[in-house]
Amino acid sequence: MKKVLFAWELGDGLGHVSRLLPIANALRVRGVECAFAVRNLVVTHSMIVREGHRVFQAPFVTPYAPPDVRGKVIASIGDVLATVGYIEPDKLTALTDGWAAIIDSFDPDLVIADYSPTAGLAAFGERPVVPIGDWFTLPPGNWSEFRTFKDAPNRVDPERLLETVHEVQRRRGKALPDRVPALMHGARNFVVTVPELDPYQKHRVDTETSPLQPLPAAASRQPEQDYFAYLSNGYAGTPKALEALARSNWSGEIYLRDANDEIRSRWRDRGLTIHNAPRPIEQAVERARVVIHHGGIGTLEQVMAIGRPQCIVPRHFEQQKNSEYLGKIGAATAMKSGNRFQPEHIAQAITATLTEERFAENARIAAADLERRGPFNLYTRITDYVLAVLNAR
Repeated sequence: MKKVLFAWELGDGLGHVSRLLPIANALRVRGVECAFAVRNLVVTHSMIVREGHRVFQAPFVTPYAPPDVRGKVIASIGDVLATVGYIEPDKLTALTDGWAAIIDSFDPDLVIADYSPTAGLAAFGERPVVPIGDWFTLPPGNWSEFRTFKDAPNRVDPERLLETVHEVQRRRGKALPDRVPALMHGARNFVVTVPELDPYQKHRVDTETSPLQPLPAAASRQPEQDYFAYLSNGYAGTPKALEALARSNWSGEIYLRDANDEIRSRWRDRGLTIHNAPRPIEQAVERARVVIHHGGIGTLEQVMAIGRPQCIVPRHFEQQKNSEYLGKIGAATAMKSGNRFQPEHIAQAITATLTEERFAENARIAAADLERRGPFNLYTRITDYVLAVLNAR
């Protein structure tokens, strides 16, 4: 029986596993044994084992800035990697050996990697790797070095990253990549979003770009309440957003990820409707006049397809960048990332999104355009490609 390992190393939320599971399930039906190595085992374990797949705890470290680069702006994926061991040979050796132990234990014929450069390093030159991701988590691997995505220089010299990778591979007696982006690049690469949401589209080679699965149909009924909010309790700006909602007369419902009973009860006492479990996204979005969320690309696409305007409360640069596209087409308002806003700012943004008809109209136009171009089914093409590679081995 052929085997495939699904790797998730960096990033947070449920989006990484959510986009890997449909591929694993499709491969299992075709007789392929699948297993997962995931960053957040506690949150995703039940999702994965419920589908009948094995799951390992992925090796990872909590990002931190080494002293010699502390205080400088993160301007590229290379700078992100510098915060998780890629300028510290001992640390990166430990992580790479950890990934190699999982790979050797499960012995897959192929690795599907979602934001997992160190899994790519552990498998480099030995097993085929198929990378998937969104624009941020899957930069063009044909680049000689990671380019900056901000108006700022790299805070870490790209050569330093490559020297660290080479030192690790020498210690392990393994092949040396000629560039660090090669760790996130395969013979075929898949960017799981609409092309408009990929600012690197023109730079890519050997890459397909499309939503992973068919998107929801455009809303067929009028909204029944003012808002639906899908927010993370772990983000420092979330209480400000909830405060704005609690002070308002708007009607709506909220799913507050990572919250416990005490936190949910506290906001319920303020008059908010807080659900204990995620709501079916299509139903919740269709019921609302505006959807408030952090700007994760999966949620953003689904809300776009249903045709509701959005208010984005981005936690970081990637989500801020995602919100810029919606802002350009006039279908969303957005806060500044990094918790740089106050409750009154988000109240103003939601008020504008609710009261200015152009937001609803532009959202309807965007939904109609996606419906015309669909249905999308990148996961089928990923599955077919993986099966072709497996059958050729």
